[in-house]
Amino acid sequence: MGLWETLRQLRPANPSSGRCNIELQRRCNSNSNSNKANQTVHQGQVQPLPEAQQLSEVTEQTLQVWRALPAEIRHDPSMASFQMENERIHALIYGSTAGDSEEGGEEKEEGEENTPSRLQEMPDGIASSYAGSDFLDIKLKPGCDGDKSTDDEATTTHSDQDPQANGPGNAKSLARRIHHRSKRSKEQLQRDKLWKRCGLLSFWGLAAIVLITVGEKHLLEKIVQVPQGEQGKFFQLDQKPTGDFRLKLHGAFGESPTLLFTGDHNENETLSHSFLIVQPQISILDRNQSQVFRDILEPWQLPLLAEDELDNAAAVSRNHTYYMTTELKDLLAHKDSRIRLHIYSDAGKDLAIELSYNPLIVNTRTGSILAGIILLIFYGLLVSEQLERPFAAMICSVLSVTALAVFHDRPNMEEIKEWIDMELLTLLFSMMILILILTETGVFDYLAVVCFEMSGGKIWPMIYSLCLTTCLVSSILDNMTTVLLLTPVAIRLCEVMQLDPIPVVMGIIVHANIGGALTPIGDPISIIISSNHFIVGNGINFLTFVAHMLPGVLLALVQSCIYLRLYYRNIDELRLNEPKELRELRREIKVWQRALNAVASCSKDAQLVRGTLQSRVKQLKRTLRRQNRGVGSSEIYTSTLDELKQKYPIKNKRLLLQSVGTLIFVLVCFLIQSVPHWRTLPLGWVALLGVILLLIVLNRDDMEHLIHRVEWTTLLFFAAMFVMMECVERLGLLVSIGELTEHVILTVDKHHRLTVAIFMILWTSALASSVLDSIPVTAMMVKLVTSLVAKQSLELPLQPLVWALTLGTSLGGNGTLYGASANVIAAGIAEQHGYKLSFTRYLKTVLPMMLGQVTLVTVYLMLSHVVFNWN
Repeated sequence: MGLWETLRQLRPANPSSGRCNIELQRRCNSNSNSNKANQTVHQGQVQPLPEAQQLSEVTEQTLQVWRALPAEIRHDPSMASFQMENERIHALIYGSTAGDSEEGGEEKEEGEENTPSRLQEMPDGIASSYAGSDFLDIKLKPGCDGDKSTDDEATTTHSDQDPQANGPGNAKSLARRIHHRSKRSKEQLQRDKLWKRCGLLSFWGLAAIVLITVGEKHLLEKIVQVPQGEQGKFFQLDQKPTGDFRLKLHGAFGESPTLLFTGDHNENETLSHSFLIVQPQISILDRNQSQVFRDILEPWQLPLLAEDELDNAAAVSRNHTYYMTTELKDLLAHKDSRIRLHIYSDAGKDLAIELSYNPLIVNTRTGSILAGIILLIFYGLLVSEQLERPFAAMICSVLSVTALAVFHDRPNMEEIKEWIDMELLTLLFSMMILILILTETGVFDYLAVVCFEMSGGKIWPMIYSLCLTTCLVSSILDNMTTVLLLTPVAIRLCEVMQLDPIPVVMGIIVHANIGGALTPIGDPISIIISSNHFIVGNGINFLTFVAHMLPGVLLALVQSCIYLRLYYRNIDELRLNEPKELRELRREIKVWQRALNAVASCSKDAQLVRGTLQSRVKQLKRTLRRQNRGVGSSEIYTSTLDELKQKYPIKNKRLLLQSVGTLIFVLVCFLIQSVPHWRTLPLGWVALLGVILLLIVLNRDDMEHLIHRVEWTTLLFFAAMFVMMECVERLGLLVSIGELTEHVILTVDKHHRLTVAIFMILWTSALASSVLDSIPVTAMMVKLVTSLVAKQSLELPLQPLVWALTLGTSLGGNGTLYGASANVIAAGIAEQHGYKLSFTRYLKTVLPMMLGQVTLVTVYLMLSHVVFNWN
């Protein structure tokens, strides 16, 4: 037995054949207490060929191919014919030595693969394979023209070691390599941290130096009384502008501020109501060396409200930038030159306005380049994920303020506080508290079970029902409230169905923005556009808005559902933790596939074994596909549903009634406040009043614990984003985008001007909303649309441009994770539940969808408004 002992020492340790046989018997003889999913797998096992037929075809060469297979494959019931023939031959040859020793019995049970003759007959790779392992070291036989499988796992080894090198020296070398890689990765990580720290310190030093050395800009602000008539008021500017300068006026102004082109003014553009006109003037010396003022630059014309509304109307702000010309710069260079404003109106009464003068602003071209660099840095930090989102937003907001300070346009703290939208932050804070209290009742878990029951436990019906519900709710409520309410339900439902919540959360984000475009009250973007006085005055009401938005929204909805189904056609990408039954079934398919790849089809004997293996692989794959569609059988669905209903009931019905009552009050007030004529209270105040009412009713003592659960990082991120976006706008990026769009439209022939205008406004607003926040983009583009329509010489209809702007900004907000406020809110809720939605993953998944939606909407707008003139 010396040779046998030597051979046993050469073989790597593997599971005993007895244990393998027990496992196979367990799989084949499942009793009624076994898992039903496992029963489904084994009920579909391939039946072996008839014993008489297969035994007549099994030869010694066929058995050699069979013996090269792993033990788990050899002892499967589908290979019973080969096993019986092998045992018959084995009993004839080795029957006399069966009882020599326990080790000899083990070798008999294993078969003949470890005898010297078998070792010599096997290929090199198979001789050293780990027969009982899930990961096999399989090498295809050289010189055979059989199936050349492209399966990457055909040559997978048991470990990173060479399978034939099992000595202690090789183990030590492997340990040294692992240690070296670990040490190198730690050194690389330390270097990355050092570079990040140095970069942040450099930024901090630059910002500190600039902000300390450059003081805040204090603007000239005056209340000016403007008498009626052309004489008006002359306002002296004590500080000469050194570059482009800006005026900001507060007064009873109407919509659509335009420039009055004195030289090219078209007679058809009649003034239908009163205007306030601001004309810059500069003094020059005449022949008598006396100062004479003459007009410079173009006058700024602002429409006024009706005279009976001037005294009681709320003041609104308007600003305009005057660009420095070479002639003006030369005139201002003279020591004795002066500059003033001639302000007059054609109204029938005196006016009072508040004037703010900014003598130096950043040059638009230079500022646009700086703003682009800041945005690149911001998105670069988000993509690299080197910093947390709130910290990255804080850094870029400070960087943008520093950029303004470099050009002596540093904002003061009062301006920065005005930039932060406190109404939105109050709305988010209040709704977060309301949802936290609702979570304690278990209502989100209960709703998740209801959705599971309605979808029948099927994955795609559940996803589509959530997306359609989100779209409908978002058309009535604003999309931020919609995602606050539905995202927790979706996450809990995904956890119940063992799915990854991130794809479903992305679907909710997309459909919340799509649904918000359907009605004038569904989205802040729609509210900004539909409440514009110029747009309302041109006959765009609720029904007109919905009628024109409905086809575009339906196209986007159908495209998004089809896209999601195609993008996640592999159902495994939707699973969070694959069930144990599926993992076991997938592992079994992998083992059988590797065994199939290892058998070359060089002869009839090998083909016999390959045919059995292929049948088994196909049957296992069919079983896997059936189980991937959902919960499996109706019995499993019923038992799972009963278990979920028992596990997730309503925990506190009294608290639920109180919370739902408060939520209904808030939602009804939201609907009332969404109507322009009934709007008396901001939405943030409505939500805050509802939360205060609920806290009074509950009389809670754990307020500190409740406040700690508020997602302050999301609120901080929004505040930093507001500051950064306002600085980007102040640097002139949005103005440059608007001017470029207007320039392209004006250079086109009149017959094609509407086509180009629709295309430019739609795609410019969509792409800009993807990079910037969609709300400031909408505010800027509304001014551009109204100014283009107000120029009657262009003969552009209003409605097609309004629909293009609404669809462009709403759909464009889906382009990136920070294109709309609802995106950030949903990502924050998911992260609070432990699921991080990264910028890169969102971009890869949703950006192509957004581009496809905008393309479909472009076709719709061209057909409806250019071809069929549905204006």
